[in-house]
Amino acid sequence: MADHDDDDEMLRERVGTCIAEVCGGDMPDTVTVHVADRRVTLSGRVEDIDLSQRLEKAAATPPGILGVSNQLTTRIPPPEEPPGQPPASGMRADPAERPAGQINHKV
Repeated sequence: MADHDDDDEMLRERVGTCIAEVCGGDMPDTVTVHVADRRVTLSGRVEDIDLSQRLEKAAATPPGILGVSNQLTTRIPPPEEPPGQPPASGMRADPAERPAGQINHKV
């Protein structure tokens, strides 16, 4: 069991180093890294969604990491998604959900 905890601690240090590299050399004071069973949990607060995603990628970099749970919150809310096409139209439309009716084909 102690070996397992030592592995997690070693991975936590490696993840911290990778995150520090993304942040210009220093680990952010507002970010906490926890590793259990080779799975990383990031928590704390960062500036924006871009930084949150970059830290998540960096945390997944060291060999031996099985997964990353990004629990980071952002100071700046993520941008709103632009309105897309209605669900029943466009490339993602399911033809089975279209109402039955006359179909005209060019010949």
